[in-house]
Amino acid sequence: MRARVLLNPAAGAGRGRRAAPRLAELARAAGGGTELVESASGADLERQARRAVDEGIERLIVAGGDGTFHQAIQGLAGGPCELALVPLGSGNDLAGSLGVPLGLEAACELALAGRARPLDLGRAGERWFASYCGVGFDSEASRAAQDPPPFVRGPAIYVWGVLRALFGFVPPGVVVEHDGGVIEGRMMFVVAANCARFGGGMRIAPQADPADGLLDLVVVREVSRLALLRAFPRVYRGRHLDHPAVATARTKRARIRLDREMVMFSDGEELFPVGPEGVEVTAREGALRVVTSG
Repeated sequence: MRARVLLNPAAGAGRGRRAAPRLAELARAAGGGTELVESASGADLERQARRAVDEGIERLIVAGGDGTFHQAIQGLAGGPCELALVPLGSGNDLAGSLGVPLGLEAACELALAGRARPLDLGRAGERWFASYCGVGFDSEASRAAQDPPPFVRGPAIYVWGVLRALFGFVPPGVVVEHDGGVIEGRMMFVVAANCARFGGGMRIAPQADPADGLLDLVVVREVSRLALLRAFPRVYRGRHLDHPAVATARTKRARIRLDREMVMFSDGEELFPVGPEGVEVTAREGALRVVTSG
């Protein structure tokens, strides 16, 4: 098997750079001329993934966080090259959803020897996503989480983002058209999930299956700030779906419209503004083969 290791050295507040020597050993252990490539930027991650496909690489071992994986799949989706994950980020939600170990040694071992299986991907506009896309309060929190203070690390970054975004947030008017009907009203946020987790361990869509060809919509209607804070801890256990403000649906496609422009986020990465014209979100069955522990 022709393999290549692609590292984001900026991942995980330095974890990526510290892992470089071990990943170089991983490349040598893989044999067959396997090389370690370090990306220079998010756009370069996508270019390097496309290059791997063009050069006939059969398995691209990508080391970084959820944003790193998001960039890499833009170049891998729909192609023959398999993706293996070495999670080095703050939240590591995709790895957590797919059962990929968080320890460097165990993840490296799985990346080399594990078997790949088909994974669905989502498509929001012209961008692929592996875990979710969302707009509203969750995207405001994700934006706030991009610039945490130095003393906030790991999954706590998203909690800090939630608290920072909470005050001053005004719920937009939203219309979500899906295969089973329409959900509309003033909403805190809308998430289309391919996997169970987002935001550093929150089980936003606990029943999501990345191999069923469908997306799980999770919509939270307007609630008070206090009610949102009270319900917030339940999301980590996936116990929020019975809350009266929460609506869900399982669908192949959805059209999401807002009465004012807000930025959509996906896999922790900023995508584009969504407003009255809306965005089409679809599930693409088996669009990528990914190495998992299952």
